Amino acid sequence: MKAAVFTAVGQMEPRDLQETRVTPGEVLVRVTGCGVCGTDVHILHGDITEGIRPPVVLGHEITGIIEQVAADVSGLKPGQIVAIDPVVTCGKCDYCQSGMPNLCRDLQIIGYKRNGGFAQYCAAPASHVVPLRPGTSPQAGILVETLACVINGYDRLVPQPGHSALVIGAGTVGLLWTQLLAGANLAPLAVSEPVASRRDRAKNLGADLVFDPSAGDLRQQMARAGLDGFDYIVDASGDPVALEQAIPLVRPAGKFLVFGVCPRDSKITVNPFELYNKQISVIASKMPPKTLSRAARVIEAGKIDVNAIVTQTWPLPRLGEAMDGFAAARDKQIKVMIDPWM
Repeated sequence: MKAAVFTAVGQMEPRDLQETRVTPGEVLVRVTGCGVCGTDVHILHGDITEGIRPPVVLGHEITGIIEQVAADVSGLKPGQIVAIDPVVTCGKCDYCQSGMPNLCRDLQIIGYKRNGGFAQYCAAPASHVVPLRPGTSPQAGILVETLACVINGYDRLVPQPGHSALVIGAGTVGLLWTQLLAGANLAPLAVSEPVASRRDRAKNLGADLVFDPSAGDLRQQMARAGLDGFDYIVDASGDPVALEQAIPLVRPAGKFLVFGVCPRDSKITVNPFELYNKQISVIASKMPPKTLSRAARVIEAGKIDVNAIVTQTWPLPRLGEAMDGFAAARDKQIKVMIDPWM
């Protein structure tokens, strides 16, 4: 099978691999689409090394059609459209036993340690395969994993109707957050994003207000809109500077959610007295803890505008170009999908 293999920092090689065979408890998925995530780019550039075991096929936002099912697997069959939960855990450590598998002490993430979706086939534990409705498009299927991450963050945020919220960043994650929060009856829901076309998308997907952080002080822009702060702020940018500037914008008794993935060695300055005096909660959210089925139902119900997020499809041999252009084409592209059969 054709695959793109991450061999070392900065090196991605096209290879013909022996076709994957299922082992007991697994299914083999014919990959119809795999999303290019910012994490993949960070891995390629060496910004993320923990849990990575090259040579390995990257790609963890995977959808496809079941090709083969191991003899001991029930409830799944060839021909089903599925999404894959890439977070494979030990099931035995204290975090797994406490219902927090995303914090497992021995993660074996598909697309990190186990071969992922930048290939024509991908094997996965049957327990980590989520069936999708017949006819679900690959574009919708690749968003299931990312939306599952957002749902985990949403569960931790617990937004209440009538409160206000600000989402920082309007990339894939920010636009998914915008659409979830748009259904929570918040007043108002705002998005901060420097790229004009992304601000327009956020507005079309439910944001009441959009701000341009490159156009001047954000607090002044808020004041012109009659706002003195937000009850909830979600960072979907992974930009430490944006985090540092946004935390003071949280209203008393509000919550700040660290959701975007900042560089590992980044640091920010926070005023602890302000946190105390305003009784601000700073929380974080990491990966999907078995929330893919819920994400699939949200997408199947048409609650997510897939076409507003998945903007381009590339063939597998051009994966390197797709990853290089991930940041360079922010004004034109949001989510890029790889089709290994193009």
